[in-house]
Amino acid sequence: MSTALKQKDMISVKQYVTDEKGHKIAAILDIKELARIKELLEDLSDLKVIEDRAAEPVEGYEGYSRKRKARLNV
Repeated sequence: MSTALKQKDMISVKQYVTDEKGHKIAAILDIKELARIKELLEDLSDLKVIEDRAAEPVEGYEGYSRKRKARLNV
């Protein structure tokens, strides 16, 4: 997977808010851009969970189903 950002991946800032010295202190985004960023963050979070769980042992459906049914019949 390439880590290079494409132009469409960049955050589109509508306007910057600056302090008295001209330093950027906030940014105004279009609501659609905010929704796109939220979606990207959710995707990133999902990828992190997948990465964290990649080393977990894999269990087949039959084994899982037997364990689950055994717990329900306690």
